[in-house]
Amino acid sequence: MENNNAYTISKFKAATQCRCPRCRTGKIFEGGMFRLKGQKMNKNCPHCGLKFEMEPGFFYVAMFVSYALNVAEFVTVCIAVSVLSGGSESPWLYLTACLLTAVIFAGVNFRYSRIIQLYWLTPNLRFNEKYYGEAYKKQ
Repeated sequence: MENNNAYTISKFKAATQCRCPRCRTGKIFEGGMFRLKGQKMNKNCPHCGLKFEMEPGFFYVAMFVSYALNVAEFVTVCIAVSVLSGGSESPWLYLTACLLTAVIFAGVNFRYSRIIQLYWLTPNLRFNEKYYGEAYKKQ
């Protein structure tokens, strides 16, 4: 099957837009990032039909990625608070800043920990040009 698309979206841009890693066209998540009902992840890619959770417990690794993202955010926020407060030693200031950071970035961490796992931590999942763009029709 020939694909007439001269331009294909880059891996990084597809990841930031939460697109399927195989076709880079279908959306992985339904709705927005900061919904009160929580985020809903599609079971399959609406464009190419890729099953995102390839085996039971596939996204357990995403918890470790989310943990790493949280630690990086906490370190950054604590350094910023220390610089902005003039080196305050109040533990309540740092604890409040970390808790606010955890609540504000919870949706971002959930979404992008799964994206990082799909794009960079799953070795057998690669971009396939034949699925890219509107030219591909599910059969």
